[in-house]
Amino acid sequence: MIRSPIALRLAEDPSRSLRDSFREAAGLGVRGLVLDAAGTLAPRNLGETARRDVRQTLRTLDLALTALHLPTRRPFDTLDQLEDRLARADQAFELAYSLGSRLVLLHPGPIPPDPADPRRIWLSQALAELGRRADRRGVRLALEASGHPAQPLAELLDSLAIPALAASLDPAALLAQGADPTSSVVALGRHLAHAYATDGAARSFSPSAGLRHPAGFGFHPTTLDWENYLGALEEIDYRGFLTIWPDPSQPIAPEVRRVLNLLQQF
Repeated sequence: MIRSPIALRLAEDPSRSLRDSFREAAGLGVRGLVLDAAGTLAPRNLGETARRDVRQTLRTLDLALTALHLPTRRPFDTLDQLEDRLARADQAFELAYSLGSRLVLLHPGPIPPDPADPRRIWLSQALAELGRRADRRGVRLALEASGHPAQPLAELLDSLAIPALAASLDPAALLAQGADPTSSVVALGRHLAHAYATDGAARSFSPSAGLRHPAGFGFHPTTLDWENYLGALEEIDYRGFLTIWPDPSQPIAPEVRRVLNLLQQF
């Protein structure tokens, strides 16, 4: 039996109001939302009155703001304009807390394997500063393990040892790069603060050429072994949300219903 509540990562639809999008999500049976801190929900665009309206709408629909996702154009392994990116993240931390969430998601970029690599050093320093700022704002920052093996991220989080830094895992993106979501869950262990319920049918991923499924031949490269993945989450005592992430170019309802029906089997 799945213990985790189900959330939906919801992309902003310019043709609809946030209220209407939230109402549709609630009608599909999810209990939380992951939203982008961009567009209407960019911190600079959302004054106190608008923030109050968002909180009230979520409360009325009995939805939690599971996490706020901060889109980034550049990784944090370079010093160029770093202070601007740190300031943007700090604004997202403040916004998340004001909207009732205690979690922000961010993709840090690839982690250089060599600890002596200057990019690895700069990345570690930037993440340490982000962790301190997140802690001061009362939130945790979950670094997204998507498209890269989770072990380097787990080792980096171990070395930083900052409670406000955590991990988020996207199995569909991992599979598209030939990484095993189940072993990634185990590697991240106690660091895992957020996990997606996604597979190769969820979004338009193009697997790398010659990619093999982690389980070997006979499996499509982006087929998720749901039983093993969910079992690994249970093994590490994961209690957070499982977030459905539909392809934003497609209607969300069919994908949400598909995954909810699938999860009912476990």
